[in-house]
Amino acid sequence: MRNENYNLLKLLHNSLDDQWRLEKHYLKDAKKCGCKSCSMLLGKLRNQLTVNIAALQKELAMHMGKKGKLS
Repeated sequence: MRNENYNLLKLLHNSLDDQWRLEKHYLKDAKKCGCKSCSMLLGKLRNQLTVNIAALQKELAMHMGKKGKLS
């Protein structure tokens, strides 16, 4: 796999992992402790991750091309 494709794939993986942790743990913990500013910050981070994930997926799809494979 070419280095640039690996880098994009690694960024996507890490972003998806961060998004999962935010949704499954961090947001719930912030709400449970009653910290509104933490909840707002984490919500903004989750939203930005969603945008970043979509951009990474789009870029990887372009790299895959018609063959459907990363080189």
